[in-house]
Amino acid sequence: MKVLYHHRTQGEEPESVHIANIVQALRNLGHEVLVVGPAPVSRHAVRSTRLGRIKRRLPRFGVELAQIVYNVRALWQLLGALHRGSYQFIYERYALYNVAGLLAARLFHVPLILEVNTLYAQAWARYYGLSFPRLARATERYVVRRADRIITVTSVQRRLLEQEGVRPGRITVCHNAIDPAEFAPERYQRDDLRERLGLKSLVIGFVGTMNRWQGIAGFAAVVEEVVKARSDVSFLFVGEGEGRAALAAELAGRGYLPWVVFAGRVPHAAVPRYLAAMDVGVLLDSNAYGSPMKVFEYWAMGKAVIAPSVNPVVEILRDGETGLLIAPGDAQAMAAQILRLARDPELRHRLGDQGRREVLATHTWARNAEQILLSHAAAVRHDA
Repeated sequence: MKVLYHHRTQGEEPESVHIANIVQALRNLGHEVLVVGPAPVSRHAVRSTRLGRIKRRLPRFGVELAQIVYNVRALWQLLGALHRGSYQFIYERYALYNVAGLLAARLFHVPLILEVNTLYAQAWARYYGLSFPRLARATERYVVRRADRIITVTSVQRRLLEQEGVRPGRITVCHNAIDPAEFAPERYQRDDLRERLGLKSLVIGFVGTMNRWQGIAGFAAVVEEVVKARSDVSFLFVGEGEGRAALAAELAGRGYLPWVVFAGRVPHAAVPRYLAAMDVGVLLDSNAYGSPMKVFEYWAMGKAVIAPSVNPVVEILRDGETGLLIAPGDAQAMAAQILRLARDPELRHRLGDQGRREVLATHTWARNAEQILLSHAAAVRHDA
């Protein structure tokens, strides 16, 4: 089967990780995949493009205008690919103002399977503000209602799509996932990263973008409470974002910076190595609709997980079985659960082992690729 994969990401994580792994999973199943987009994507590197750098310098309205105009280039690329070859379906990662995939699919009478990780017209209006909110909502509804099938990452997103007028039978939930060959704990049993970073006997880790909806500011209180009780604990933060500098300054002001290591952004291929150096993976807060990649990656490396009880987490994590839940953003509860795991290594190991079994059984990229192919088969049956 030939698949035309369309995206509009600038090749930066975590979007490129998701794209590249889905493409590779489809290829591993024996299918030919042509990727059309503004930049290459990679499973093994963090990339930044010229387009991405220009985008970061533009004012908000300029970014949105560029996204609207980009439909011309994207449609030209898609039509060129469809002229040159025959494809069974277009698989598109949804982006704000993006209508090119739908137009190309209709012009060539091929199904469009739309992957919706975020309803951007709603999310961006909430977190950043939009210059053209009515146009954003109108194009979003137009695309999601007319796609032949939709893949989305949480049941919360499914409900939001239904509220936008998408029929429930056209939506499949595929949470984020991992590649078992990449996240293999046995590969790092003799790794010396822990010693090189100067980490203490118990390591609490966070991996991800350090932005506002991750509750990053609250980690200063978490570190203080834990270190007051256990001086043998280190905190390892892997990633960058708007919250890092403020957190570092706050920790320095409180006198707790010696217990914290900021590793910065690392290539995604290096993430398993950093996870191997941790004992517990934490997430203090998360948005109300997205599928947090870090939870699956913590699990894949056999780490105990502490995470907020937001709906996307609750639908994948069983409290006391595959992890521990706290109220979103509750620093005192996070500190208490960390200290609980510090005192109980048996519980720590049991949660990590059960989490790994869970992710290997239900949350792999190969399984997600199979769900995409089932969605295509359903679209074909419906058209027939």
